[in-house]
Amino acid sequence: MKEKPREKTKEEVKPEVVETEVESEIEEIVEQVEIETHAPEVEIEPEIVKSTEIVEEVSPKDNETIVEKSVTEVILMPSWGGNDQSEWMYGIPPREDDRALWAGEWADFLLQWTEHNSVHVISLATLIAEPPFKDLRNKVDSFKMIAKVLIDKEVAEWSDRKRRQLRVYWKPLEDWADYVYEWALKTGKLRLDVKSIVIQESSESFAKLPEKDLYIVLALMVEKEFAEWVDKKKGAVLVIT
Repeated sequence: MKEKPREKTKEEVKPEVVETEVESEIEEIVEQVEIETHAPEVEIEPEIVKSTEIVEEVSPKDNETIVEKSVTEVILMPSWGGNDQSEWMYGIPPREDDRALWAGEWADFLLQWTEHNSVHVISLATLIAEPPFKDLRNKVDSFKMIAKVLIDKEVAEWSDRKRRQLRVYWKPLEDWADYVYEWALKTGKLRLDVKSIVIQESSESFAKLPEKDLYIVLALMVEKEFAEWVDKKKGAVLVIT
């Protein structure tokens, strides 16, 4: 006569139930990971990040009085985001075709960044210090590749022999001549020269132009009959109303 199989106790059955539940959870996690892995890429829109810090100042009247004010720095970021979002964009691609596309994307952004920050000359030191460029790996080669794209498009040129400073023309000098002329008529400041623009009009965007380019802008104003020379050697003109 066959023996009747012994029924398992609650303690013996419980581990099997737990193991089954754990296996089920693992399968669900694996399926979820596979779904996320094959999910379509989300395109990141251009963004401006605002960085805020508190600056402490000591009142000149009372050394013990501390004045606090909030300083907000607006940081322009590329459409692909920062290094944590698109790490592959912060290193030079190994394939030649990919390198050309990569350099083109960064060149377009650099042109936007210089205009946004009213920067006319960008250097390797800028890439080391300024976001998002500071996250670029192999900064020297990256800078040269990005610069070459802009130079080929005739919107930039090297401003030094060592090729460490790049003059970026995000606005043509002809357009600056029109802009300065309209500004002079609006403000009534009709006598202009290079030195006074740099020193006295430092808050104006055109005052940040290199002095050589400021001279060319004034010369273009004379050529367009917007102004006449007062002292050509010193770059002084009188705007014609």
